[in-house]
Amino acid sequence: MHPASFTGLYWSIRGEVACADHAPQIVDPRWAVEGWAPVPVSAGPVQRSRYQCQHCATDGRALVHDPSTLAH
Repeated sequence: MHPASFTGLYWSIRGEVACADHAPQIVDPRWAVEGWAPVPVSAGPVQRSRYQCQHCATDGRALVHDPSTLAH
């Protein structure tokens, strides 16, 4: 089980971003050791980017950039 996350995502102090399916359970020692917490609503979108589960993403990235807002 996980604490409530209004974004549906969790992040660690190591910079890993995961959905509820891929984040460690709160009873897993990794939760405390790696400092996992829900990603707050205030964390995104950030500078034309948004967070995503890097385990679900085909490119393995925690941030997805909106190509329509990036300079060419």
